[in-house]
Amino acid sequence: MVQQATSPFPKEDSILDKLTDQAIPADNALLLADELSCAMLDTLHPHLDLISRKSSSHIDALHVHLRKRRAVTIAEHARLHLVWHSDTVYLKPLPVCLLSSDFWELHLSPGSPTRPQALGFMRTYAYLIRHRSDFQIAQREDLIPPSEKLLHGEFEAFIRHFRSIPDDQVSPRWEFGQLRLRWLDWAVRIFQPRVPGIQGPMLRRLFYEEPYQQTGQFVREFGAPLLFVFAGLSLILSAMQVILAARPDDPWPGFASVSAGFSVAIIILLAVIIFVLLVVVAVVLALQLGFALRARKKLGNQALGPNSLY
Repeated sequence: MVQQATSPFPKEDSILDKLTDQAIPADNALLLADELSCAMLDTLHPHLDLISRKSSSHIDALHVHLRKRRAVTIAEHARLHLVWHSDTVYLKPLPVCLLSSDFWELHLSPGSPTRPQALGFMRTYAYLIRHRSDFQIAQREDLIPPSEKLLHGEFEAFIRHFRSIPDDQVSPRWEFGQLRLRWLDWAVRIFQPRVPGIQGPMLRRLFYEEPYQQTGQFVREFGAPLLFVFAGLSLILSAMQVILAARPDDPWPGFASVSAGFSVAIIILLAVIIFVLLVVVAVVLALQLGFALRARKKLGNQALGPNSLY
C-alpha cells in the first residue's frame, strides 16, 4: 500500500536547494506556530464579511499593490500579513522551512494544528505572485529568501500546488484575502474579541494594531481633520457675522436667534473637543508610563532571581 504524501507539493518541486542559505533552525517548528498564528482574526471570522469580501482570492498581485502606490512593509507575524492601510501593505516573507517538502512531512502533517495556518498563508503567495514581474518585485522586497539560482518558472512550479487548496483545509482567517486596517480597528471596537494572551491594555481594545508609538503621532493623525472642522466652523460664524452686520437697520430676529444659539453651541463643542483630546493624551501617557513601570518591575524580579535573600 502506497503511503499518501503529506507535503502539498512533490519533492522535485521544492525550491529549498535553490536558496543561498538553506539552513532551517531546529526550533523552527515551534517558532512557526507563533509566527503564523492569527488568533484575533480567527475569532473575528464570523464578522469579517461585514468589512471585507469573503473570498480567499481577493488578493492584489504585487504589481497591483505598487500601481495603487502601496509600499511593501515587512511584517514577520502573519496577523499583519495582507493587512493594508493608506499607502502601505504589510507582508510576511516566505519562511525557508515552508519551502522544504521534508519539513512539511515532519512537522506539518495532517492533524498538525499549524498545518491549516501554513496552507492558508502559502496560498496567499499563489495570488501575490502571478506574473514574472510579481516574482521580480518579491525578490527585490526580500519576500522570497535570497537566491541566485531560483528562476520564475521554478517558483511557479512550486507555488501552483497551493493555488487550488480549498477553504476547508485552511484556518478561518485565510478564507478572506487582504483586509483594510481601518476597518479591522472598527471590528475590534465593536465586537471586542476575547483572545487568550492578547487582551491587554485599552489600546488593544480600540485598535487591531496599535498605530501610535508616540503621542506626537496621535496628534498628527487627528490634527488635520480637526483643523478642517475648525476652519469650516470659522467660515460659517464669519458669514453669520457679515449677514447680521449688513442689516443693522433691518434686524432679522429669527436669524439672529439662530446665530446666537449656533455660536454658543460651537463654543461648547470646541470646549468638549479640547477636553477629550487632553483626556486621550493623558490616557496614552498613563498607559505608556504603566507599561514602563511593569517592564521595570519584571526586570527587577528577574534580577533578584528565585534564590535571592531578598
